[in-house]
Amino acid sequence: MKIGNIHPVYFLKGNDQFLQTFFIQKVSEVFFGDSDKDQTLMLPDDMKGKEIMDRLTMSDLFSSKKLFVLRNPQQLKGRPIDDLIQYCKSPMENHILVLINDDWMAKSKYLTQIEKIISIIDVQTPYAQDMKKWANFFFKERGKMAHSSVVNVMVEMAGDSVAHLNNEIEKVCLWTGDRDTINSEDIDMFSGWKRDRQRWEFLQALGGQDYDKAITLGKTIITSNDTMISLIYPLTTLFQEMLFAKMNNGTLGEPRGYMPIPPSVKKQIPKYARGFSQEKLECALNELGNIDKRQKTSYSNDETELIQFIGHVIG
Repeated sequence: MKIGNIHPVYFLKGNDQFLQTFFIQKVSEVFFGDSDKDQTLMLPDDMKGKEIMDRLTMSDLFSSKKLFVLRNPQQLKGRPIDDLIQYCKSPMENHILVLINDDWMAKSKYLTQIEKIISIIDVQTPYAQDMKKWANFFFKERGKMAHSSVVNVMVEMAGDSVAHLNNEIEKVCLWTGDRDTINSEDIDMFSGWKRDRQRWEFLQALGGQDYDKAITLGKTIITSNDTMISLIYPLTTLFQEMLFAKMNNGTLGEPRGYMPIPPSVKKQIPKYARGFSQEKLECALNELGNIDKRQKTSYSNDETELIQFIGHVIG
């Protein structure tokens, strides 16, 4: 695609919405160039299979360029799914078809047939190493050079999805103005990031049962940046996820929506969970519940509450 070569059919597998949109946008830019874009989204839930295939195979007198996006092609039934497989073998000229399946693990007879015809393009959320490549790409796209330490921090803090990473890099680039280079001092000065970084390092120390570091970071956080009530949510999430991992024999379950902990902590949860008994994790969650009640119903000292909690859990 970089040199202008595009294929008539693509098959994207994975649920990263940003990567799906990004890929389709790049194909569209190369395919249509400066001409008007004719792009159609087709959903088997909303359209009959015959209508989908009719649109896909319809050609006008001018052989106009058209781009079609078909989500969940395996939901087609009967003759239309057979017609789709044949289309993949002999696609129409001046038409581009992008097939998308959010579920990387999905298997069916028809998906297997399609995969034999078309190479899969992986649009799952990348692992950390590939996420660093995306971070460098986003900085370069905005005319910025970022020190490797900046890239590492950005991925650590916002690498749970490509969209989140892109949004945070956009904020940092706007904040640094016309300067071409971004270094670690910029990240420390950027509003909110120093506080967040200290918080994540604290969670890492707590999960890794580093008592001295947890105490030091806890005191710093609670006396300068945070309150105990604001820490209860990420702490509860951390110990809940460790408990889930413990109950699932050390494996993480399916994502349950937004989690207020960064990828660097999230990926260590199975390892952290092995260092705690199920009873200890349940006691930690009960204690956080008690702290929450005290914070809302009576006066309590934040630093005392946090230090006692750390001692209760890993002391």
